[in-house]
Amino acid sequence: MQSRTVDAQTRRKHQAFVESPQFARELQRIPLKWRGRVVSHALKVMSVWHWRRIYEPEGIKYVRDFAEKYVPAGIDLSQDDADICATAEKAAENVKKMLWTAISDTHTRDIIDQECSDYGIQAPEVEDDDLRAVIARVVDPRWWRRQLRKVVGRAFEGGNIRLGYVHYHGEPFASNDAVLSRLAQNKRNAAALEATIVRNEAGQEFSIAELAEKTTANKTIRRGELMLRINGFETIARECNDAGLFLTWTCPSRFHATLHNGKPNPNYDGSDPRAANKYLGKMTALARSALARRGIGLYGFRIAEPHHDGCPHWHMLFFVRALPGYSTPHVKDVAGRAVRIMKRYAWRVDRGEPGAFKRRLDVKRIDWAMGSAAGYIAKYVAKNIDGVADHKTKEGYVVTTDTAGDYELTPSARVEAWAARWGIRQFQQWGGAPVSIWRELRRVPEEMVQEAPPAMAAAWNAVQKIEGEKRACWADYLRAQGGALVKRDDLMITLAKESKIVVGRYEERKRVMPYGVYCAQMAGVVFKSVRHTWTPVQGNDARTSAGLGFPWTRVNNCTEAAVPGFAADISFSPDAAPAPIKFAADDAAQIHHSWLALGACPWPRPVEKDAPIGQAPAPAMTADEQRRALDSWDAIKACAWPRVVPVVDMTPRRGTPRQVAELRAGRLDISALQIEVQSMKGNTP
Repeated sequence: MQSRTVDAQTRRKHQAFVESPQFARELQRIPLKWRGRVVSHALKVMSVWHWRRIYEPEGIKYVRDFAEKYVPAGIDLSQDDADICATAEKAAENVKKMLWTAISDTHTRDIIDQECSDYGIQAPEVEDDDLRAVIARVVDPRWWRRQLRKVVGRAFEGGNIRLGYVHYHGEPFASNDAVLSRLAQNKRNAAALEATIVRNEAGQEFSIAELAEKTTANKTIRRGELMLRINGFETIARECNDAGLFLTWTCPSRFHATLHNGKPNPNYDGSDPRAANKYLGKMTALARSALARRGIGLYGFRIAEPHHDGCPHWHMLFFVRALPGYSTPHVKDVAGRAVRIMKRYAWRVDRGEPGAFKRRLDVKRIDWAMGSAAGYIAKYVAKNIDGVADHKTKEGYVVTTDTAGDYELTPSARVEAWAARWGIRQFQQWGGAPVSIWRELRRVPEEMVQEAPPAMAAAWNAVQKIEGEKRACWADYLRAQGGALVKRDDLMITLAKESKIVVGRYEERKRVMPYGVYCAQMAGVVFKSVRHTWTPVQGNDARTSAGLGFPWTRVNNCTEAAVPGFAADISFSPDAAPAPIKFAADDAAQIHHSWLALGACPWPRPVEKDAPIGQAPAPAMTADEQRRALDSWDAIKACAWPRVVPVVDMTPRRGTPRQVAELRAGRLDISALQIEVQSMKGNTP
């Protein structure tokens, strides 16, 4: 058997290969930040396969597999936000041009799917599969901007995790790239909110930033409301003598990219934090269903928090109680029964790995004699919102504030960037009455509840807050609603909703909006809430946005007629055609001269019956005249289509799927494809 030991001469061969032009072509798609570590990993793979004398294909295969997973097709991960915005503009304009050639709804969907695939994103999905709404999105640069930011951000962060940049000894929780990107986004959002002024029906004017500071968008208010609700659950649990549990649910080893010492985890299967969070959601949902089937009630909070390598774990503060349908009444320890059921699902996957029974589910019982149950979870709420607590882990690590240039990267900023990057919901209430009704009750004026039934009056008083005099009480709100384990059908207070047709950015849609609350003790009566109607103040330059630049007509640039009712043909017609730009007689003559000089015409094409198209005089033009002609076309929404219809090349040709996609997108000339020789057999002279 041949030895797998790699000597110095073999290493020099491997190094020479990775420095060759052949290998350099494979690294072109890899961002510069990653190339050193990608080459290092490729060398390790090559050293393993060297004894089989196939190290070169294996090295190339590793790079290609890595690029396929972490570098989406058509995406440059090294581009900054300005480049993403430019790419979004380019993609939207390209879709507009391609949709001009569509002749049916099916053809339109094929074009949209292909264009989205070229940039590594999913085609938009809308309700009722409305093609007009789909087209409205793909021709909007803002939609492309959102999708590209999501794809680029998650792909780049996934590569950082896979290559070992994110861990305690490097960049904990989230990479510096993700944190800096999030800080820049927050800065842009704050500037936009500050610059946007809105006015209500009473004539009051505020910036959106001022209004946001009075909502849960304010981190201090958000933390205070969460702690208020947690304390309310604890009060109910003490009254009902419910058992309390504090659990930490962790993912299996295959979801963790890096060990605590900073070395790669050999069991890592490439899953990103979003997949790991989905796994936790699935397992806990199964456990909750099992508890419900056995008659065990559960209510409390769960908090999603990242490990040092970005893999999430959940902290859960629960209170359990035996319901009337409790299936095992001989088991008096309801909390112990609930823990055994949850451990069964926590150990369900990869139960044979070392440490699974010890670390997968950590359980602590709440001892009411030791103090408040909210104290178990208070630090997790604080440090993951506004960073008022230290980020100290059970392994003994303390994540401190770091700096990157002029920016200060705090641990809470890292956690917030991590949650935003992967779309992970950090805080979630399980059980209890809905918080949406709590917030709607705060909008009900006092005069509406003067003669309200007891349940309505108690719920309204529970949610009211008077500075320095009275605090809101979540426990009183739960009592008015029927308790912490009340079912949705048994709620005393419910939302009063109405359907409205809302004109959105892309289409009209039916939206269900609350306008008050109902009380079960007074059926049919709506306690209406006070809602202001805010409209933007006109004249603010920060809100001025350019149009989408739709063409003026619905002329299809194809020889075939479009199908009647063709969605793409209709969607490109604006509701009201803009007023045409008027030119002086001399200017109009000069523009017409420019069209003729370049063999072009305004859009749509004029048809002259007496003279065949293409025989108009075409005087020579200088480069400067051509530039002015192009500016003139853009000013009057015209396009430089040729007056002479080109002869279509019907020669059979073949190409790779990528070449076909480039040809359909108009980025490749048909002459670049090879001629199909087999199709020419029997036809040659």
